[in-house]
Amino acid sequence: MFLHGRRQIFTDVKRITKDNLLLVLNDAFIIHERNVAEMDYLMRYERGDQPLNREKEIRPEIDIQAQENHAAEITSFKIGYEFGSPVTFVQRAKVDAKSQNKEPPEQGEKKDDIRISLLNEMMFEENKPAKDVQLARNFKICGVGYRMFRAKRDIDGVAVFDMAIPNPLTTFVVYANDAYREPVLGVSYSVTADGRKIIGAYTKDTYFSLDIPTIGPAGGIKEEPNLIGEIPIIEYVNDYDRMGCFERVIPIMDALNVTNSDRVNDIAQYVQNILWMHNCQLDKEQKKVIQDGGVIITKSNGDGKEAKIAYVSAPLNQQETQTLVDYQYEQVLQISGTPGREKTSGGNTGSAILLSNGWQLAETQAKAMELVFSEAEKRSLRVVLAIIKKCKDDELPDVSMRDLRVSDILVKFSRNKTYDLVSRVNALVTLVDRGFNLEKSVELVDISDDPLQFAIDSQEMVDKIRLSKKQESEQKSKANVPVDGIENKTNESMQPSSVPNVDK
Repeated sequence: MFLHGRRQIFTDVKRITKDNLLLVLNDAFIIHERNVAEMDYLMRYERGDQPLNREKEIRPEIDIQAQENHAAEITSFKIGYEFGSPVTFVQRAKVDAKSQNKEPPEQGEKKDDIRISLLNEMMFEENKPAKDVQLARNFKICGVGYRMFRAKRDIDGVAVFDMAIPNPLTTFVVYANDAYREPVLGVSYSVTADGRKIIGAYTKDTYFSLDIPTIGPAGGIKEEPNLIGEIPIIEYVNDYDRMGCFERVIPIMDALNVTNSDRVNDIAQYVQNILWMHNCQLDKEQKKVIQDGGVIITKSNGDGKEAKIAYVSAPLNQQETQTLVDYQYEQVLQISGTPGREKTSGGNTGSAILLSNGWQLAETQAKAMELVFSEAEKRSLRVVLAIIKKCKDDELPDVSMRDLRVSDILVKFSRNKTYDLVSRVNALVTLVDRGFNLEKSVELVDISDDPLQFAIDSQEMVDKIRLSKKQESEQKSKANVPVDGIENKTNESMQPSSVPNVDK
């Protein structure tokens, strides 16, 4: 199977209604089912179902198929490295331009922090970290994954919504076929034992439910208003090619499996070598002796021809084969962005390890993934905030949560921002002390996801510290106190000398 990423589903219909829903679904299911076949193949491949897809014509009775499941290795690393630490939400801006005229900035900042904390508490109550791992597993393997929200019917805690991770084999999103490619329909369905599809489809203003039998016309379409005003099914992708994390290296992994299988077959064939007999004739008794005792006694024929017996053997050159295996495995790791497991050469400091054995490439790909993931996460936040706005006052822990906007919230990946933090903070302090631009310095040391806002929030305190240091330095200079280890004494030889014959 040749795989090139999952196909995105589009429709030319401007507004989906009860009258044209079946037309949109029929076109969408044609593409979706092709994606399902590929996703099912990728799921089985990751679990170890990796057929060699080649016929062994010579000695077909010896056909050992050995699979090295590097697909599972790549998937496990990507999920652990990128989602091993929980993805949380933080306040993106400490200064809200829209609220400065309504209340003091200090009170606005405090309220913002409380709102974000309550939002994180809701997500934690819905077990978001574990569901993020489940979601990541879906789109890391299949290329696409889905998250779904709905308003909680019985609120027994802080969260006012339910979160689910639907199966990507039974879920898809349809987009408008225009430049903006906004989602216009979210679909999730279940398949019954007799093959019927029970479908639920969401637009921004309507929820449709229908039953499609295996044979015959579809059942009646039921519709009801979608009260939250957003499509609650959000599609996440691994990258914009919509490919799984190991999909690009499947041909190399297949070749690696063939190589390793042939190495094992070579050992088996060596043990079961074919016996070649030249100018020899054996009767039944002699054959029985060979089978039982493994001993062969021959003599030359009377016509002067010499009898020869030998095993037909041509073993592989294991050294050259190992070179090929190492090359193939290296290509698998390099293309997929997975670090190697060999020992590092040189120093073993944090920075040295980060730059060696593919860790820098893994970090670069993880940063790109953060941007792709954050785009879909903002769609999820729109759905969550829409549900919060529809809640009653007594259902919310803080009614001011209704004022939250997506622009107030930043998706926080703590995986790489705290790595080697001391060195980066020291570098930032040195740059700022030497007069470099604060925003550019924060961007250079990569200490924040939002360097501009980090610099704006820190500028006032940095100015106070600079002013304090300047005043302290001036006081020490006036008192002739050594500053920074350099004695600040007045050099008398450099002072202007007194001029004779000048009246004072």
